[in-house]
Amino acid sequence: MQAKSFIATWGLLVSVALLWSLPSAGDASGPKTRELTCSPEKTIGDELRKLDPGDTLLVSGVCSENVVVPEEIHRITLDGQGTATINGPDATRASVQVRGRGITVKNFTLTGGQDGIHVTRGGTALIESNIIQFTGGHGVLVNQDSSARIINNTIENNPGFGILVNDNSSARVGVLTGDDTVANPNSIQNNGEGGISVTRSSNARIVGNTISNNTASGVAVNRGSHADIASNTINNNAGQGIFVTRNSGVNLGDDAGTGIFESPNSTTVNNGFFGIVCRINSYADGRRGSLNGNSGTFSFDTTVGTPNGGCVNSTNP
Repeated sequence: MQAKSFIATWGLLVSVALLWSLPSAGDASGPKTRELTCSPEKTIGDELRKLDPGDTLLVSGVCSENVVVPEEIHRITLDGQGTATINGPDATRASVQVRGRGITVKNFTLTGGQDGIHVTRGGTALIESNIIQFTGGHGVLVNQDSSARIINNTIENNPGFGILVNDNSSARVGVLTGDDTVANPNSIQNNGEGGISVTRSSNARIVGNTISNNTASGVAVNRGSHADIASNTINNNAGQGIFVTRNSGVNLGDDAGTGIFESPNSTTVNNGFFGIVCRINSYADGRRGSLNGNSGTFSFDTTVGTPNGGCVNSTNP
């Protein structure tokens, strides 16, 4: 009897242990979708703490907050569904700051804040199909060893750059991967310091966008940085169409080919000065296409030893 009792008790304990180890009906068994209608009592910041990797937060309404996605949050999607607005009330912080990895921010209108979206401290983000306007500074800022893929956005009417890539960071602007065959273009226009700036040991692939009517240059590559710039329309910027300087380089597509990464850039309304300018030990390679400005197609200072010289012009029509 004692042996039978022991066996029965052991069997019961094993069964309980197995049942305890199985997921309950309320346990997460995969990515979840949550919904939020913003209010003073319900914020994106509060909901972030409830999200697991792979989750999506569908946001509605006007969210008056400066959202911070911290380092410990990975692989989530914030989706404004084409109707939600994030308006950062604190002018000393971005409307959305991303420090986590694999963060998607899409389908919002973003206004206010110091910048629209700030990817920083090693963060990685996909920034897709947003309207980013009337911020306190830059539309999108990527800095401090961070990276972003920026597609299908309208980035306009910001007093700083439309996009600033800074401090050893990287961005793909208009494409997701090097295997894309069709661009996902951004419209980058009417920004106060220029369209796109790539600076301080940073790099970017800028493909298939419309970059127009910005107060300074359409694209500026500066201070030991590099950019592949292809298939963009660069129109009516008050400075240069493309400006490369201070030990930097640009590739204007390739010498041949018709794909989005090979094709040259175009201008249909002249930029304020030149189509492309090179200064201070920099270079440009590839086809100039129809890049143009009121002062001419290009200006390279190739004289070695002069303050602005040392440029290498490897471009062709």
